[in-house]
Order: sequence, then structure tokens, then C-alpha cells
Amino acid sequence: MKKAKLISAILGTLIFLAVPARAETNKTETAYDRVIRTQTLRCGYGTWEPGVYKDLKTGEMKGLFVELTNAIGKLNGIKIEWTGETDWGQIATALQTNKIDAFCAGMANDAARGKVLAYTNPVSYWTFDVLVRADDTRFPAGETVTISQLNKPGYSTAYTEGDVLETIAKNEFPAVKGVALPPLGTPADNLMHVTTKKTDFVVFPKIMFQNYNKQNPGKLRFMKVEPPLRAYGNVIAVAIDDLRLQQLLNAGINELVNSGSYHQIMGKYEQEFPGAFLPIMPSYQKPL
Repeated sequence: MKKAKLISAILGTLIFLAVPARAETNKTETAYDRVIRTQTLRCGYGTWEPGVYKDLKTGEMKGLFVELTNAIGKLNGIKIEWTGETDWGQIATALQTNKIDAFCAGMANDAARGKVLAYTNPVSYWTFDVLVRADDTRFPAGETVTISQLNKPGYSTAYTEGDVLETIAKNEFPAVKGVALPPLGTPADNLMHVTTKKTDFVVFPKIMFQNYNKQNPGKLRFMKVEPPLRAYGNVIAVAIDDLRLQQLLNAGINELVNSGSYHQIMGKYEQEFPGAFLPIMPSYQKPL
């Protein structure tokens, strides 16, 4: 009887000790864990030229943020997989449901989405101004415009719900009518709303005008706003609680922006789109 009780006690102890191990084994794998295990970062993206786009002939991913992200991955020693297009308003959901490990399309690090996203250090900066139809006489050509001149009930502007443009519209232009774009709406859709007179203006960085104007000259006009609407850092976003993945990517970004490779990549796009992307300044100063 004593022997049976002893065996029972030993078995009970072993079972008790095994429970934490089993719980640890069944712990949900984070994006960081998956990246380390597979040595691959699954990037979601939103299509916009020349930032991130797919070459329809070759299927190759191209653009400034493709080159920068691939360079970061090379420094981190991980492969970058461009997994699929992600709606700009559903980035947090895509990360939380493990459809992607990071959103790598060069997004603004606005405060509203900071509640649900963890941002990396910026890889560049850009400023936001306003695009209007070239023939719209309500906005005099060659002049700057103030926020108060735009914030009128008679105007309308479009945005993807949950995107930075919604944040800007609701904070800077509360009197302006907001028009929500459909799911997976792209910057091209927003520009189309202006040219087809569905909306009156759109808040965008200069690069959106430069790229559109190259293909459709004379249809839109870029207007400077005083004081400036916003200056944002371009960042990669990960799930809000995946700080280890954020740290991994920050290590790659910090090394990249202090390298010659960074300035080679940025310089190529600066030549074609002057003033569109503001590079990160070196974190050191050469001695005199």
C-alpha cells in the first residue's frame, strides 16, 4: 500500500512539473519568433508608385521602400518576402491575425495608429500638402493656401478609414465633408476622386503629385499649405506588442541609414523626384 502511494505521489509530481512545460510549448508564436525560426520577414504592403509596386511583366517587387526594406533584411540576415497587398486601414488587423509580420510600404508614423501599431525608426521623412484640379479657380495658382481657407463646409476630401489621411482630415479640416474610399482603396483612387470632381482636394505628400503628373501632366496642381500640415517619418509597422521584432528591424535601419548604400538608394530617387523624400541625417558628425 505504501509503495502504491509512493508511486502515485511521484506520478503526480511529474504531471505537475510537466504542465508548465506543455503550456510553454503551446505558447502562441509571435512574429519575431516566426521570423527567427524561418529567417524570413513576411511583408504586407500597399501599392503606390514609386514606393512599392509590382512589375506586371516580371512579377518583381520594385520601388524605394522595396529597396530599403530588402537592404534592411540583408543587414539583419533575413529574407524579405512580399507576402501580399494589405488595405491601408486594416494594417493592425493583418498583423494581429498573423497574415503578415510587418507592413513595409513606407507609412506615416501618426499618433492615432500608434495605439495599435509599433513603429520602427524612420527610414526617411516627407511633408504633406494639398493637391487640387489644375483648372480649379477656387485655388489661385502659384499661391500658398492656409488651413482656414480649406476648412470649409463646401469642400470635400477622400480617405481610407483608419489611414493617416483620415487623421489629418478630421483634425485639420473638421468642417470639410469626408468621403470614405472602398476597402483596398489606393492613392490612385484618391487622385481619381479629385480629377473626376467627386472631391475637391486631397492631402498628400509631394511624391504623389510628382508621380501622377509625369503620367498625366496638367491635370492636378500641387499647393503648399502654410503653416505646413504635417511632416511624418516613413516607418515599418509591426504588432503593438512585438517589441523584439521592432528592435530587430531598428538595428537594421540604424545600420543602413549610416551607410553608403542608403545614400545610393535615396540619391537615385531624389534625382527623379526632387524634394519628395527627406533622407535621415547621419547620427554622427565628422571632425573638422
